Formats: sequence, C-alpha cells, structure tokens
Amino acid sequence: MRRAARRRRTRQLEQVFEALKGDHTHPFAHEIYRRVHQRLPRISLATVYRNLHSLVEEGKIRTLLLDGQGARYDPETREYDHFVCERCGRVDDLFLRRARRRIDPISLAKRGYVVTTHNLMVHGMCQGCAARRRLSRPRVRGTQALTRASVWRQQ
Repeated sequence: MRRAARRRRTRQLEQVFEALKGDHTHPFAHEIYRRVHQRLPRISLATVYRNLHSLVEEGKIRTLLLDGQGARYDPETREYDHFVCERCGRVDDLFLRRARRRIDPISLAKRGYVVTTHNLMVHGMCQGCAARRRLSRPRVRGTQALTRASVWRQQ
C-alpha cells in the first residue's frame, strides 16, 4: 500500500512539473491545477500546492511574488528580472545585465545584509495594452487640443 502511495505522489509531482515546464506565463497554482486536473482528475488543489512547494524546495522551480497578486510559479531558475503590466497583469521575463551589475552583494554584506537572491520588477504597460490604448484614444491635433484649464475657462 505504501509503495502505491509513493508512486502516485511521484506521478503527481511529475505532472505538476510537466504542466509548468516550458511555460513562460508565470501561472498561479490554480492555473497549474486546471492543467494537471485534465490528466489526473482525482488530484486536489492542495496536492498541487504541496507539489509546487516541493519543487521550489528542490530548486526545480521558483516562486514569484508580485504585489497583491499572490504567488506565481516560474520554471526558469536562473536569476533574471520581470516586467509587470499594470493593466492586464501579464508578466514578461527580462534579462537585464546592466541592471544586475548595480546590485553589489559585497557592499550589501558590509552593511550586514545577506543576499540570497534578488528580483527587479519593472512596472508599466505591455506592448499589447499600449497598442490598445493608442487605438482607443481619439486623436486631437495642434491648437484644437483642449486642456483641462482651457475647458474650465470656457465654462
């Protein structure tokens, strides 16, 4: 009986990892659960969370914590940075070598900090949201543009 439980747990762990491997969307646990549940209908969300935690502890994946969004999971374990769209919540990978050079673990250690990792988050609008915003704005040209002050003066 114990051997069967171990095999099921291993299979579940493998399926959770497979559902995440190669995914660059930084999914939430419930999104990973939906994918795995299609292959393993008896798996629970709690089991997915336990397996994600095990994969993080093993160093196979990492957790990405964003302000107010909860934990996302990332199969990329190299250190790199992220761009977070403030409109749609999309998270893109950034590989910024220059920015990384500015973080000096030695100078931080002299101040008493022990750096284990760092994560730079750049916030703004992704290309898709920026394009939709440009398309939805009416174009106003030259002297016909009304500023808030000119509208108030006209009233």
